[in-house]
Amino acid sequence: MIKVEWRQEFEVGYERIDFEHRIFLGLICDASVALELGLDHQRILRHLEEIKHYALFHFISEENIMLDIDYPGLESQKNEHQILLAQLDDKIHQYRNEVMDLATIVEFLFEWFALHTTQADTRLGRYIRSSQSRAAFPFPPETLGLPLNESVNTG
Repeated sequence: MIKVEWRQEFEVGYERIDFEHRIFLGLICDASVALELGLDHQRILRHLEEIKHYALFHFISEENIMLDIDYPGLESQKNEHQILLAQLDDKIHQYRNEVMDLATIVEFLFEWFALHTTQADTRLGRYIRSSQSRAAFPFPPETLGLPLNESVNTG
């Protein structure tokens, strides 16, 4: 099993992104555990598809935040996201055809996550903190433990 765990250096300082990153890393960790447990090939394929779909969701979410704040690095981030999705799709295809093993994919995902989060996403976090801009859809209040009715302005 590959040691996959959250580290403070992965935090970008924007709660919504950090929350989604924790889920993304958790899915990578689950793949590492699946490797140790020797789960069925089809079950692992389904999990890899889950990771791919979550990555797509997360990238769209992150890019929407970048659009909301006029982030100058949006195009570069979008390109990195597209490259990862293409690479991941290729690796899943290779796993499906038993050309690549799961350990290689888990290692690839963790290395990509760690590098991208500590570099590109950290720059985004600094920009968010230094900017007066706010994302159009801030982190949902109910996930912060606030009653939903307190967050709605009805007046």
